Amino acid sequence: MKDAFHIFWEALKDFWDELFLLALMNIVTVLLAIPVITLPPALAGLWNVSNRLANGRGIDWQDYFDGLRRYFCKVWGLALLNALVVVILLTNIWFYGQENIPFTLSENVRTLMQAFFVIAGGLWLLYQMYPLAMLLEQEDQRLRVALRNAAVVSLTNPVFTIVLGLLLLIVAIISTFLPMLWPLITLALFAVVCNKAALYLLEPYRERMKSEQGNET
Repeated sequence: MKDAFHIFWEALKDFWDELFLLALMNIVTVLLAIPVITLPPALAGLWNVSNRLANGRGIDWQDYFDGLRRYFCKVWGLALLNALVVVILLTNIWFYGQENIPFTLSENVRTLMQAFFVIAGGLWLLYQMYPLAMLLEQEDQRLRVALRNAAVVSLTNPVFTIVLGLLLLIVAIISTFLPMLWPLITLALFAVVCNKAALYLLEPYRERMKSEQGNET
């Protein structure tokens, strides 16, 4: 649990160091969300900048637009997958909330089925902290590899993932009560936190690979 707080705090410090530039990029990302076709690539640009920041590198506008162009198709693939999953989850939640369904189920069973899909939706939302960050960080930049790696780190680090997700939920709630935070800083902060978390969770695997390579030589 403390690791999640530590990563969140480290991300806040990184974010603060580049607050002005990240705020400008956050604003541009929100503006690019108006024509929907540029929203996922704009997020890729913001995540690309945040990946460099999480790795201790300098950032500039070139990094933002490089990420937007380079990952245009891949992030749309991720966006369409998310849209499909959300439609399936919401459809099932709605379906089991109806009294007149094509087959007979008790009210308790329908409630349990609704709860199942609500929980599945929450888990899917937590999972979303990792795929894009993984795509940016891994050498093999196939989307399915990023999805698999995201699943591995989220399933093997459930406490970390839940605690970090709750911290981001708190940020989202605060931003909802102070709506100007969304177009000014919130998306960029999410990007830095998610990239910082992905790097932290990948570290043991990278250490293991280095150790195995060292043993082979």
